[in-house]
Amino acid sequence: MLNFGSAVVLPEVFLKALNLARNLKNRVKDFVTANFDMIYHYRPAINLVSRPVLGGGKGYYIIGHHEIMLPLLAQAVIEKL
Repeated sequence: MLNFGSAVVLPEVFLKALNLARNLKNRVKDFVTANFDMIYHYRPAINLVSRPVLGGGKGYYIIGHHEIMLPLLAQAVIEKL
């Protein structure tokens, strides 16, 4: 799960969807989440980076300007492929 610059809405919606899937007895675990933002926000840090991966997986919080981070992420994916 990638989140770019949403301090409230997307992390909350993601967490609700994840909890719904888990409450329906689906084994949702061992995945990666990343939040990209210009400043640190509590909600994405907890609801996107920390809480969803407690049972397995990895969460990243990356701080920087979107106009730099998005092209760097795209290039990293291209080079890895």
